[in-house]
Amino acid sequence: MEKGEESINKPLSSFALKASTKAIFQRIVQARLFQSGTWTLADNSQTTMTAARTLASLQPTFISGLLRLPDHGELSDAEAEAYASVRATVLASSKTCRFDVLINAGEEQSPEIFVQRIKEFNVRIHPDSWTFYVSPETRAISPEVFEEGIAEAHAEGQMVGYDGPLSLIPEGVDFIVIRAWNFKVNHEEIDLLRAKQRVPLIVELPTTFGNKEYSEVIAYVEEMGSQDRVSRITELAENQYSWGYRFAYPIFYPLYPARHAFDATKDNILLVSIRALLSRFN
Repeated sequence: MEKGEESINKPLSSFALKASTKAIFQRIVQARLFQSGTWTLADNSQTTMTAARTLASLQPTFISGLLRLPDHGELSDAEAEAYASVRATVLASSKTCRFDVLINAGEEQSPEIFVQRIKEFNVRIHPDSWTFYVSPETRAISPEVFEEGIAEAHAEGQMVGYDGPLSLIPEGVDFIVIRAWNFKVNHEEIDLLRAKQRVPLIVELPTTFGNKEYSEVIAYVEEMGSQDRVSRITELAENQYSWGYRFAYPIFYPLYPARHAFDATKDNILLVSIRALLSRFN
């Protein structure tokens, strides 16, 4: 590259992805099994294999945020083994499913360290997709961290998503996460993002970020009954096609408290409803 020449990241093409983004994001389920090294499911009956079988039964095309990678140190054997086990189990029935992990990008200031972290994680798990996470309260990010991180992932044929303040979206991401605060999304905001960014928009429920808890997350996990949860999710599922986004169905999600995932398999009405919504809308 000649001096003064800039390299601008662009989303991966369908040719590079070996599929259209429409097909990749057709049936998204959200399942956080490890949060910074901690197993998230409190019920002792839940193992990696039981979780994997549940996910496989939903026939997903994309599993969002399977691992929230640790900010420091190496990936544990338990995390790597869980990722491999879920991947193998799901792919046995859904051969084109893609697997996504979450990595903290907003607090990193060194692009060299960030790229090295990606390379180290790739040795252990090599995901199909990374979601670069930025805390909702963040006011500025390091452009170089995102530029070089995206370039590194794209060089490996891996997608990069962005989950953070919508005012800080970097160039070249393959999809954008939108949080359904108060279990709503803004139609006008969706339209503006679709026109400007021209990449898939993934709507996810709000969750606990770090140690910061939000009232709607507490309500969903601790206060709502099955029908209330179903009502919130149904509205978000119904609007997908007409509004132009895809909804990530929360199976082991959201997080509350900080390192514990809500387990939809323990709410039978919710799980049955999610299966029905997936069949109807996805």
